[in-house]
Amino acid sequence: MLGRISLLLSAFLVGVALAVLLAFCGPLPGVNAPSVDEQPTPASSASPSDLSTAPPPPRILPPFFPENAIRTGFRFPIAGACLSSTDNHMPNAPRAYRAGVHEGVDFYDGYACAPAGRGVAVAAARDGVVLRADHGYRELTPVEMEAVLTRSQRQGYTGVEDLDRLRGRQVWIDHGAGIVTRYAHLLDIPSAIREGVSVKAGQVIGYVGNSGILEGLTDPDAENHLHFEVRIGDRYLGQGAGPAEVRGLYEQVFGGR
Repeated sequence: MLGRISLLLSAFLVGVALAVLLAFCGPLPGVNAPSVDEQPTPASSASPSDLSTAPPPPRILPPFFPENAIRTGFRFPIAGACLSSTDNHMPNAPRAYRAGVHEGVDFYDGYACAPAGRGVAVAAARDGVVLRADHGYRELTPVEMEAVLTRSQRQGYTGVEDLDRLRGRQVWIDHGAGIVTRYAHLLDIPSAIREGVSVKAGQVIGYVGNSGILEGLTDPDAENHLHFEVRIGDRYLGQGAGPAEVRGLYEQVFGGR
């Protein structure tokens, strides 16, 4: 009888000791421990089904000049030239005669820091590939010109096709990253400048003229100048910006800052 009581007392004491040990040290290895599959999932992790239904991250719109675009290093398309100090020669200047706005930079004799009159050489502003060269250009007739201007006034803007005709003889050069330069109102284009031809910065791609211009229909010496554009996708550089910002953008393009 006494021996049985001793065994029960020993078992009780062992149980108490185990309870105290578990309270302070946690479960012993391999004793009632949850399996790997039973481990609780941290609150920050998400299952594949959660990820598939999560809203996409907000779209970050690129700046006007895309990050991978060419921002600087263009040459002036006329040797020794500078930007005109006249805002009327810059993008967004009004063009009331056709109910539109100017989309590029004009280089005129007396405003360009260098000769820019009829026949002056026009050069590629940067290395690139020729997209367009209007060797077969046909000048607008007076009747066609009147129709273009009348249509523009009636609708309150210059249509895309009409504006293209008013740019006269043109060369377009692709510089990559969605950037294209346009050279307009040209008198002539060298025969070697054709679509698909690679050109280097400073290479002659045309000559200053007045093609596509109303005054040029009656006077070959009137309104000769180079109209130069920088295009980014379907927009022109400085589109919608104020005069100071537009000037700053073109100064950046030509390495002025």
